[in-house]
Amino acid sequence: MRLRRTVPLASFGYLIGSVSFARLVSRRAGGSAGAAPISVNLPGGAAMDYTGVSATSVAVESGPRWGIITGVLDTAKAFLPTLLAKKLLKGRTDHLVVATAVIVGHNYPLYHRFKGGRGQTAFYGGVMAIDWRAIPVTTAAGTVLGLSVMKDMLAAYTIGMWLTVPWFLWRRKPAEAVYALAANGLFLVAMIPETKAYLEKRRKGEVAKLSSWREFLRSYPAMRRGESAGPAGSDDPADGAAGGKPAR
Repeated sequence: MRLRRTVPLASFGYLIGSVSFARLVSRRAGGSAGAAPISVNLPGGAAMDYTGVSATSVAVESGPRWGIITGVLDTAKAFLPTLLAKKLLKGRTDHLVVATAVIVGHNYPLYHRFKGGRGQTAFYGGVMAIDWRAIPVTTAAGTVLGLSVMKDMLAAYTIGMWLTVPWFLWRRKPAEAVYALAANGLFLVAMIPETKAYLEKRRKGEVAKLSSWREFLRSYPAMRRGESAGPAGSDDPADGAAGGKPAR
């Protein structure tokens, strides 16, 4: 692909990705996404700071409903432009350039001093437009490996992303495999602060192993908020449970 074609496509994707739905939804919910790190509870009772501005931060701060809305919007902002490029443009990799650029914009938004999310929802939005069948297969396989074999929350949430690389290779889509590899690299870099904190707490034995699917689901912030408060509008501490997902 010639540079004069790549640059406009990448710019288009980046500017769309830079739209921070987390901030827009948080304002609507009365939250303050991006103003300060949020505390995410981990299995076992430990807590760690999450500095991203994403569906995760909105869910923990404002409750499940707002987090899910943010996740859907972040997925759509990658899915729609990627699908549009795939259907309308003739270049073999045009839509992959757009999909990758959306993740970059999501993680480092131009409009918000380059402080954004971690790229997971944007990644899956792109994959949905590229080959939607990859999502249920790799997500299920990754969750089973992370939960049943490693019994680790972070592994259960992230292995599925890496499995998209062999999926695309198996489907004989090398360009798509490169996209998946690049997207995972972007996610890995964006997650460095949280990954370091998580691994340190796990080394100290502060993070409990997951022993059931119920514990896995309860570790997701769109299901539960921090222990100190329940969902938005609730004063019942019991509504806050043990978990947050340090991703997106």
